[in-house]
Amino acid sequence: MRNKVETNLTSYIKSINPLPDDILEDVISHFQHLEFPKNYFLLKQGNTCKYLWFLVKGAVRYFYTNEDGKESNVWFSIDKDIVCDAPSFASQNPSNENIQLLEDSELYAIEYNDLKNLLQKHHAFALWHISLIEKYYITQIEDRISDLQFLTSKQRYEKLLAQFPTISNRVSLGHISSYLNITQETLSRIRSGKK
Repeated sequence: MRNKVETNLTSYIKSINPLPDDILEDVISHFQHLEFPKNYFLLKQGNTCKYLWFLVKGAVRYFYTNEDGKESNVWFSIDKDIVCDAPSFASQNPSNENIQLLEDSELYAIEYNDLKNLLQKHHAFALWHISLIEKYYITQIEDRISDLQFLTSKQRYEKLLAQFPTISNRVSLGHISSYLNITQETLSRIRSGKK
């Protein structure tokens, strides 16, 4: 099983930006293989994000809790995806959000200091890291802002399904409606209209 997981991690790293074999081997050696149960918190609001995770298998939600105790979902990650609170990880300051597993999950993690050392050690890995930030942080944030401004509730839901085709079977409607910034009743109407 571990070899299969390592193959997934290697393929994923190469898909962001190819690395020479010797550098790839060095990078892979700094990732730790982990398995956690459903509902486990990778990160809690107020704590600092000290790891960047590669989600081999599982589902994750990013959310924050306001002063009244209301939760708001801001993002999801599902199978073969990067999981990280990028602002907290980059600055090593406390996070404004929680990262919670929605399923039993299998991950690889690299610690902040190990990542920083690899970036200083390997120019090719620094270029890889820039590609990662462009793909997973800048694009994601820009898309999210644009979607909330310009797309209807139905369009946002359809886009979410296109991005995560299995999400309706793996994430509760309450979490999905929170992410879409609509009520669960509105989401139910949108879903029934699609049938």
